[in-house]
Amino acid sequence: MMSIVKSCKIIVTYIINKWKTRYQRKLYHMNKLKLITYLLLCAAIIQGCKKDPVTGYAYTTAPFQANIDGATWAPKSDSVSTIITYNSATKTKVFNCIGTAQQKQVNMTITLSNTDNSDNFTIGKFNIDSVTVTAQYNTQQKNSAGAYVFLPHGAVGPGSGSITVTAIDPVKKTITGTFSFYARTPIYDSSGNVLSISVDNITAGEFDAIPYTFSSN
Repeated sequence: MMSIVKSCKIIVTYIINKWKTRYQRKLYHMNKLKLITYLLLCAAIIQGCKKDPVTGYAYTTAPFQANIDGATWAPKSDSVSTIITYNSATKTKVFNCIGTAQQKQVNMTITLSNTDNSDNFTIGKFNIDSVTVTAQYNTQQKNSAGAYVFLPHGAVGPGSGSITVTAIDPVKKTITGTFSFYARTPIYDSSGNVLSISVDNITAGEFDAIPYTFSSN
């Protein structure tokens, strides 16, 4: 009798252990499947984040716009003035574009030498040198007379950016291009020593088929 009971115990123990093994194996596969699903979900989320570039900005449909210190800035069309002027005495041609909005102003100038008297302009990239190619970031400030005027907010030195003319239509009198530059403003202490330098970044600027006027003198 004891031997039968002992044999039954062995059989029951074997069945229980085998059941446990099957259950553990099944639980292992279930957990493995959950882990794979979780990893795939994480990969999808990471991939989705990569599609949203850090440097991207949502632009408006304005023909003249830029990012000023990370914020979109877009003057209305009637707040943009673009003129190409030919000087017959010096045989120079000057492109000047000014955009004004939100108490901020961007003023850019390109001067061509030994050019002809026409309403066209050279296509290409022009690096700022503060002589023939200039750019200025202005803000509305109160002058000594108490009037609000646009004055330079920092200095734009040589090598601090560029202006690129990509297309021009002398018939329709429109010009297209891009620009980017930065302005530096020294911060002084009471003794006149430079403590730090504040930098304003004007980036991803563009003017898209904006109208211009041509004059010759």
